Amino acid sequence: MDSEGGPTSRPPEPSSTGATPPLGRVGSYQLLVEIAAGGMATVYLARASDGRDAPLVAIKRPHRHLAVDKIYLSMLVDEARLASAIDHECVVKVRELGFEGGEPFIAMDYVEGASLSDVRKALATSNRAIDARVALRMVLDALAGLQAAHVLHDEHGRHMGIVHRDVSPHNVLIGCDGRARLTDFGIAKAEDRVQVTRTHEVKGKLAYLAPERIDKRRICTTQSDVFSMAVVLWECIAGRRLFRGEEAIETLQEVMSAPIPPLRKIGVPVPQALDDAIARALSRDLDTRFKSAAEFSAALMSAAGRDGIAKPAEVACLIETLFGERLRVRHAKIREVVGEGEVERVLEVSGLSARPEPTEEMRARDERNLEAIAPPAPSARYAFGSGSELDGGLLSRARLRYAVLGGVALLGLVVAIGVAVRYRPMREAQADTATPAPTARRVVVPLPFLASKVTFDDESRELSPAADIVAFEVPLTAGVRHRVTAIALDGSRAEAMVREADGVARPEGHGFDVEPLETYPVEPPKPAPPKVATPAPSESAEPKATARPAARPAPMATTKNGFTKLR
Repeated sequence: MDSEGGPTSRPPEPSSTGATPPLGRVGSYQLLVEIAAGGMATVYLARASDGRDAPLVAIKRPHRHLAVDKIYLSMLVDEARLASAIDHECVVKVRELGFEGGEPFIAMDYVEGASLSDVRKALATSNRAIDARVALRMVLDALAGLQAAHVLHDEHGRHMGIVHRDVSPHNVLIGCDGRARLTDFGIAKAEDRVQVTRTHEVKGKLAYLAPERIDKRRICTTQSDVFSMAVVLWECIAGRRLFRGEEAIETLQEVMSAPIPPLRKIGVPVPQALDDAIARALSRDLDTRFKSAAEFSAALMSAAGRDGIAKPAEVACLIETLFGERLRVRHAKIREVVGEGEVERVLEVSGLSARPEPTEEMRARDERNLEAIAPPAPSARYAFGSGSELDGGLLSRARLRYAVLGGVALLGLVVAIGVAVRYRPMREAQADTATPAPTARRVVVPLPFLASKVTFDDESRELSPAADIVAFEVPLTAGVRHRVTAIALDGSRAEAMVREADGVARPEGHGFDVEPLETYPVEPPKPAPPKVATPAPSESAEPKATARPAARPAPMATTKNGFTKLR
């Protein structure tokens, strides 16, 4: 058994150097360190055991409950066959598909770095976001890998018709060399693929599916990958999810019909041309959307310009700053397994540099680098008064409303003074019937986005239509600090403590805290209940009356084997 309870066909061998014994072997590979684990498989860092000059590789092994699953095995074969056929620097190369003790594994190039999903989550925990220039550099690399897959021909010159179908932040790996690489072609579509998707069975991460894959069109083309990559780019720059629902069917419905706001409309300071290019890639109309990854890539480069795209060295600096310590610990584990005498050679043939123990000066430098290349968290961009880009959008509308209200109030005050002077005797005569003193005050709350629901302290209010500003009546005896929670049309959640000043409640500190990017847990499929055999009825036996169960409404979607199936 390995360290996580997974199958290992060969027991760990004692190390002749006195180092920590390896995790075992699969095929001709020695497992060194576990580097990732999900609901489908575990990934190990390994090296071939038949030579000192063998570089490090990544070994992907399915969990035991999937190792004998025919559908998963056929997907694994597809992944190995397709990814091994694509020879491009922006695609993770698969080296071998093997079997050990009847259980499969894939050996692929080791990319030292982290997934785009890890980058987003690490920045969110630091209250920072991916800079638009850096996001463009990473997505342009991934688009180059997509284009290489889309145009691939076999040795006979026939177009293979590959469509990735699972483009998501998890499947974009960012290396310490600053290059992004596309991985996981396990559910890719190809003309002669071994495993063919069953009718109406939707695979891939739901929030990144193209609408034509789940609506009545039921088609999947290279344009579908373009849409998915555009969702990835939109989320990186916006700092929040584009499509999200509490249930799978809600997410699918959002993909098909939810509004897709332009980045500038939500306050993100990007050039108009870049915003237009991303919006075109996100079009649900296939005639409008870019026809290929190369076309989308060319539009992004033209819109952003040379200075609007980060260099690979800037991406590498971000990865080192965020994950340098984690990678140093991984190197230490490698040293424990292979021994001090071999580790330098292993790293050298793998194209990696040794990672020394960090000093205080190195940590301080990393902090400075992070501040320079990663902007503040998205909530600062969405907060009122936090950016010049808002002057032409939500902020200008709020100011306009305040100006109008102020003008009306001033006019009313002038009229009231004139009336009071002219009719003072009448007012004094009617003093006995004066209006009682007010018991509440009106507080205006500017919101960070168009919201469909707002909670102000203990009072909740549904907004229809959605609005980015709302007013509440507050008792005069209440304090001036309140907790405000807003829910956007796309499900995003923002929360802040606000303080009243001149009738307006503004957020304290850095502004509204927008809910961090969510993780994507993958749960293993539940085993099917055992079938109970029923005896065949005899000819003489009289049929027994059985009560028919009450009819239930048919579900719009069901989940099986980790995938959502539409009716």
